[in-house]
Amino acid sequence: MTDVHEHITAQDKQAAQIWVLRMLDEPDRHAPGLADWIAEKPTRQALYTDFMDDVQAAGHAAASFQTRAKPPRQRQRPWWAKPMPVLAAASILGLLASASMVWRTPSPVAPQLAEASPATTFVTRLGEVRTVHLADGSRAILDTDTVIGVSMAADSRTISLKRGRARFIVAHDSARPFYVRAGGIQVRATGTVFDVLFRNTVAVHLIEGGVVVKMQANAAQSPKTIALKPGQILALRHGQSPQSLVMPARRSDQQWVSGVKSFDNVPIREVIAEANSYSDTKIELIPGSLGEREIFGEIDIRDIERVAEAISFYLDLSIDRSQKHRLVLASKK
Repeated sequence: MTDVHEHITAQDKQAAQIWVLRMLDEPDRHAPGLADWIAEKPTRQALYTDFMDDVQAAGHAAASFQTRAKPPRQRQRPWWAKPMPVLAAASILGLLASASMVWRTPSPVAPQLAEASPATTFVTRLGEVRTVHLADGSRAILDTDTVIGVSMAADSRTISLKRGRARFIVAHDSARPFYVRAGGIQVRATGTVFDVLFRNTVAVHLIEGGVVVKMQANAAQSPKTIALKPGQILALRHGQSPQSLVMPARRSDQQWVSGVKSFDNVPIREVIAEANSYSDTKIELIPGSLGEREIFGEIDIRDIERVAEAISFYLDLSIDRSQKHRLVLASKK
């Protein structure tokens, strides 16, 4: 095996073995996750490629004892999905065992009980919404200006939402509960779909499945838990009592992932605040009391110009674009 670049850890080497087995089994399914794993540390590509080469070499050697017929040559595949002949089970197991002996440092702790790997951070810029494929098969859709830290361990999966909003589509794994922590709360799920928001408020919106939210109002009180049902939102502000914060979700609350939201009697100030979160240009309403008026209709919340035009039309206001990065909605002169 060739030398790989520096800064490769024992965890990287163990993970490379796992990725090789995954790619040999279901390359189309695991290719996005492998690409993300390598993108986190580009030096992992050489490590993975070298290990795949060794597995392939062992596979070809084993195949030579099984048949004299040379298989037809296949078209070149990407480096992460190289074709290989059928491997004898003993060849694969023997290779993995020997590789583990070379790479792993002696430890009294079994590999499956190892501590969690260092958290991986994912960030979205202002106005950016993107999907992150996690190593366990789960997905996280990150809203604008969002930061999460992801830590995977043998007995748990933990996400730290540092700011912003994210939707989690959780792969079921009863042996490894899925946790999301944000603003003093902890959400626990084993397989479900839910949103967590951490901005001026902390909110959990359950879309499918079930979650249990644990929160602590202050250090003097014991943590309280609330189980949510699909279609419910729990919102928490500092100093509020958790018991009264569970409410039914509106149709528009789960539409942020597409950008187009169907508002049904929603205060205009909420629409403006959400639209402003996606853009350097901000909408300003004069007088601000007009923001208490409610609006209905479909609006592309990520298009600041369209939002301003929709609100100005609804309230019969003019749009002043004379100031940079400001759209001032005021009475017509």
